[in-house]
Amino acid sequence: MLRENVVGDTPVIDSTAYVDPSAIIIGRVTVGPNCYIGPSVVVRADRFSEDDEKARIDIGAGCGIQDLSVLHVHAEQALKIGDETIINHGAVIHGPAAIGNRCFVGCKTVLACVDIGDSVFVRSNSILEEVIVPPEKFVEINTIINIENRSEVLETLRDITDAEKAYISKCVDENREYSMRYKYLLKA
Repeated sequence: MLRENVVGDTPVIDSTAYVDPSAIIIGRVTVGPNCYIGPSVVVRADRFSEDDEKARIDIGAGCGIQDLSVLHVHAEQALKIGDETIINHGAVIHGPAAIGNRCFVGCKTVLACVDIGDSVFVRSNSILEEVIVPPEKFVEINTIINIENRSEVLETLRDITDAEKAYISKCVDENREYSMRYKYLLKA
C-alpha cells in the first residue's frame, strides 16, 4: 500500500520494482529499478512541514528489502540505501542513516544513526548505533556497536572475503529474480 504522509508526499516506485501488496510505503520515498520490497515491509518517511527538505528515504537500484523489515526516518532526517544492497528479514533501520552499495544486512539486525560503507556484510541479530563502518568490512553475528564501544569494536572488524562478496552478489541476483517473477508472473 502506498500512502501520503501528512504534507502530501507520495512514494515514487520505479516501474520495474515489485512492492508486495502487504507492504506499506509512506511519504517521500523513492524505490529504484529492479527492487524487491517483500511482504509486510514498512518504509515510512515522516515529514510534517513542506520546509523540511531532509526527510526522505531513497532505496537504490537492485535492492532487496525482505519480509517484515522496517525503514523509518523522523522529520529532518534522511535514509539512503545504495544500489544492490540486501536488507534481510526483520531488519530495522532508523535514520539518519546511509548504507552503501552491495551491502548485506542480516536478519533482525538494528541499525540507527549509521553510515555503512560499500560492500559491508552485517550478520544477523547485530545492533549498530551511532557508528561509521568503513567499506569492505564484516560484522559478526550478534555484534553490538554503539557510542560506548565503537572504537574498540571497529578495530576488530575483519575485511570481507571474496566468498562473502560472492554471497552478496548471489543474493542480489535472487532478489532481482524475485522482483521480475512476482511482478510479471503473478499478473499472468
